[in-house]
Amino acid sequence: MDRKQIMLRQIAKYGIFVLMVFILYILQSTPGFFSIFGLKPVFMLPFCITLSMLDETWQAGVVYITGGLLTDLSCGRVPGTFTILLLLVCFGSIIAVKFFFKPNKQNIITFNFACMVLMLTFDFFFSFMFGGYTGKRVYYLKNVLLVSGYSSVFSLLYYYFIDYINLRFVRFDAR
Repeated sequence: MDRKQIMLRQIAKYGIFVLMVFILYILQSTPGFFSIFGLKPVFMLPFCITLSMLDETWQAGVVYITGGLLTDLSCGRVPGTFTILLLLVCFGSIIAVKFFFKPNKQNIITFNFACMVLMLTFDFFFSFMFGGYTGKRVYYLKNVLLVSGYSSVFSLLYYYFIDYINLRFVRFDAR
């Protein structure tokens, strides 16, 4: 394959990932979609974290930025909050995969849960603790820990999807 075909395959691959982020944004914004007892999962953050664990190229940063901005938009937060957090977490997950553990199914679900708890705790701390919100423990348990656990279950589906796309668009420039 020549360089032009390789570049077109890379553009198509990351275009599919960006399209998937937009589809997940639509699903996340749909009222009552996969809602169980008032818990609604976050779809985009685990997708981006799983992508960062399975695809360690710099081009995936476009997907992380898109996912972070759409998460900010759907959560009603200051634009850039989840974008910066997501970029830091994805960079940390790339380092963790390179040096500490292999990206198997159990590690991806566990790492997604830990990252979701970290990001949602940060959001909880700055959005509600400083705002004087009462009933903090129940809110934290429900909207941080349970949502993180519920959302990280979907990372297994994302693992299979990203693995399939990566196999379909195998990199040929490793010669």
